[in-house]
Amino acid sequence: MTLKGILLHRKIGWLAVIGPVYALGSIAISISLSPWFGWRNNAISDLGVHAVAPIFNFSLIVCGVLCAVFSCGAMFRFRSWISRAGMAVMFQACVALAGIGVFTEDYSPHHFYFSVTFFALLLLAALILGPYFLLIRRTRWLGAAGIGVVVLGLFGWAYHIAVGWGAGVAIPEAMTFVPGGVWFAMLGLFVVRRDCSKEKL
Repeated sequence: MTLKGILLHRKIGWLAVIGPVYALGSIAISISLSPWFGWRNNAISDLGVHAVAPIFNFSLIVCGVLCAVFSCGAMFRFRSWISRAGMAVMFQACVALAGIGVFTEDYSPHHFYFSVTFFALLLLAALILGPYFLLIRRTRWLGAAGIGVVVLGLFGWAYHIAVGWGAGVAIPEAMTFVPGGVWFAMLGLFVVRRDCSKEKL
């Protein structure tokens, strides 16, 4: 199958579901196997340089690759330049996520750059797509969820900078990545449903 065939496959939306579910599940398992991990004193990426590193890092790479492929496929499906721009930003966020898994904290400052890029672009993509989907009747639920991602993410990071959740950044990271992953999975299911019904996006 050619690359174009993969991007236009009617089940490509499942990649946006499998990727986040796998990553979030692997992160949960990694945390449960790491009694040293503390939400106030660590960054989630700390898991990538300890005993659970293979589980954690591989899940980020797989999630990033799957969601990047989906993002490209979504750009072929969406008609407006706003939605395509949002998915283009999301594609870059997915590449950065895979980069976090490849360039762990042992690779400084590359890890920091990929981390900042991922969180910033994830919020930017949600900021672009959320209001756009909210204006369309059949996608208002996606729009509301996207805006929710932005609100939670910005609040998490703003509170951390102004007051502080603790010495680490795991809490604001989770407040961005978890809602973002759920929202992205919702977007994938929306594309699956539209592909199956052969409706235009």
